[in-house]
Amino acid sequence: MEMYATAWFALTFVMTVDMYLSYRFGLYDYLIPGIIDWGTLIIIFGVFPAYNIIFLNFFPKTRPRQILYIMGHAVIITTYEWICIQTGAFHHSVHWKLGYSALLYPSILLLLYWNLKILRILKMR
Repeated sequence: MEMYATAWFALTFVMTVDMYLSYRFGLYDYLIPGIIDWGTLIIIFGVFPAYNIIFLNFFPKTRPRQILYIMGHAVIITTYEWICIQTGAFHHSVHWKLGYSALLYPSILLLLYWNLKILRILKMR
């Protein structure tokens, strides 16, 4: 149940961020710039929740391993974004750089972990 809840949190978070950064400010787009199509929905509803569940399922217990785990996944996600840019599945505007994403990913992954921790605390009550 908690993985289901964290997947919904990840979806809500991604949709909110995309609404502002992509559609409001035009900093990036999926597949066809300015259009939400089936391919975009597959990416949002297929890739993000699945990756969230994989990331959280294998999250380590000790702090040093957690830091390495988060940084390793930030590298994986940044690489995935770079591949998507190279293949045309993702488009940056001139105002957004891959480095910005790389800097934000550790914080986003930590937020997903904190959400899981809060859910587990609430579940115990």
